[in-house]
Amino acid sequence: MTSSTKSLTDHILLWFRNRWLIVRVVFITAVLSVIVSLIIPKTYRSTAIVLPPAEAGSQFPFGAGLMLDVFGANEVSTAALVPLLKSRNLLDRVDARLDLVGHYEKDDMEKTAKAFEEHLEIELETEESFAMATIVAIALSALDKDPQFAADLVNVVVEEWNDLYVQINREGARLRKHYLEENLNETRVTLAQAEDSLRKFQEKYGIAAIEAQVEGTVMSVMQLNEKIINAKVTADVLSKIFQPSHPELKRARLELQELLKQQQDLKQPNDDVALMLPLELAPELGLVYTRLFRDVKTLEAIYAVLVQQYEQAKMQAMKDTPSFRVVDHGKVPIKKYKPKRAVIVVMAAISALFFAMIYVYIIDYIQLVKGTDDYRWIEEIETKLKADAQKLGFKQKKR
Repeated sequence: MTSSTKSLTDHILLWFRNRWLIVRVVFITAVLSVIVSLIIPKTYRSTAIVLPPAEAGSQFPFGAGLMLDVFGANEVSTAALVPLLKSRNLLDRVDARLDLVGHYEKDDMEKTAKAFEEHLEIELETEESFAMATIVAIALSALDKDPQFAADLVNVVVEEWNDLYVQINREGARLRKHYLEENLNETRVTLAQAEDSLRKFQEKYGIAAIEAQVEGTVMSVMQLNEKIINAKVTADVLSKIFQPSHPELKRARLELQELLKQQQDLKQPNDDVALMLPLELAPELGLVYTRLFRDVKTLEAIYAVLVQQYEQAKMQAMKDTPSFRVVDHGKVPIKKYKPKRAVIVVMAAISALFFAMIYVYIIDYIQLVKGTDDYRWIEEIETKLKADAQKLGFKQKKR
């Protein structure tokens, strides 16, 4: 049996003997790929470049999506703009203006939403600072067979995207102001009642002020209650935006429950607090006085925080909500975006060359082992393939 090891000369000679076969395969494939690339509909792309609104204020992050600022900044952070762009609310707005269902020829909005996402491209330009990435610009592109529709689509999406962003911010500001106003009124009444109770207790038992004695405890309670106020505002605003099952809302409520538990623990009797009272006071009276005094100071701290937040909420509600800054609007594209015919033809020709070479080596191997024991399995495969072809109804041509 002849050795199967081939030198470079043998390979070149094999290619040369089958050169016309290889050339024909590559040429025919290239021609077919050109025809296919001409048949494939042209797709155009229109791009708009948007600068996100500047964020201000002290923000409390809830995951990578939404950030709420209880001190008067934007309800929707820059990181939440992309999920907002993919929302069903935005899709309905765009469909109402451009009839996406009819344009994409879909049966329902679910299929239309999928087609809409496939025809929309989002590119984010970010800057990294202190190991955090900040979005500085967003390039939004629309793809379509109609260049005019591509430009209309990207511009309408940007407009509706901005309107939805402004609407959510305004609604959030309104909810925040309303919530703070209600809590401020309730706290004012509760504080007045607590002050009256403390005054009556002091008048009845002749107890002087002991602010210095319970200052440490009161400060802890004040700080804790300030956190509770922030958590309540955040949870309330989130409940107006998300469903009860949303993970961000669950997380906010969990944090609020934990803070309330800490507050409850502080309200339990504490021997250390009782020891801080004057010796002439009975332990029971001292404990009652401490609780009354602590309630007043706690409500004063809550009231101060609510007043500050309420004033800032009023200012936020009065000022204009920041919107997107469009650097480049979508223009009607002149040149097609795809198909890239040159790439299709080159890739098809390279693939054809590869498979043609494999075919040449297979034929050469068959000729090499013909008449040997290794040829038997080839004949067996050929016989079985012919039998299968006859079963499928293919008739063998007579030579």
